[in-house]
Amino acid sequence: MKIPSFSKKELLVGAGIVVGTIVLLRLLFRKKMNTPFILKGGYVVPKGTPNMADALHSFERRKSDGFGGRGINPDVTKLKVVVDSKNYKVDWEATIEPSKDGKAYIGFSTIGSAGGGADQRALNQVEAMKKWVDGAKDYTLVLDFKNPSGIYIRQFFYKYTKPSEFPPR
Repeated sequence: MKIPSFSKKELLVGAGIVVGTIVLLRLLFRKKMNTPFILKGGYVVPKGTPNMADALHSFERRKSDGFGGRGINPDVTKLKVVVDSKNYKVDWEATIEPSKDGKAYIGFSTIGSAGGGADQRALNQVEAMKKWVDGAKDYTLVLDFKNPSGIYIRQFFYKYTKPSEFPPR
C-alpha cells in the first residue's frame, strides 16, 4: 500500500500550529485581555493512511510516517497598534503566519516610553530587554511604534526564537 503524500496546505492547517501559536500568544500577551482570542485549526486524515485511528490523535508528527498536525513554526508577520490616548484605550492586531525562514518565533518582548524624551529612553532599553528571556535568540523588530496623536509614545516590539526548545524546520 502506498503511503499518501500530504500537501503543504494539509500540514499547515494541522494542530501543531495551534500548539505553537498558543505558546507564542501566551508569551506575547501575558496579561488577561478583555477580548477573547480564538484560534482554530484542524486536519483530515486521508483515506488509506496507515493506522488511521492513531492518526486522529497525531497532534505532533508520527515517527512512523511523519503524519500529523505539526508542520510549521509560527511567525508574527504584522503587528498593528492603535492608541487612543484621550480615552486611554489600546487596540492591537497580530497576523500569525508560517515562518518563512523556518524559525519558530515563540515570543514577544516590548519596551518603550511616553512623553518628552521618549525616543531616547525607549532606545536605551533595547539591549537590556534582549536579556529578559533565557535562551532567546534572533530578536527581530516587528514594529517601531510612534503614537501619531495625543500622548507621545515610542514602543518597540521584538519577536524572538528559543531554538533550544523550538528548533528551526
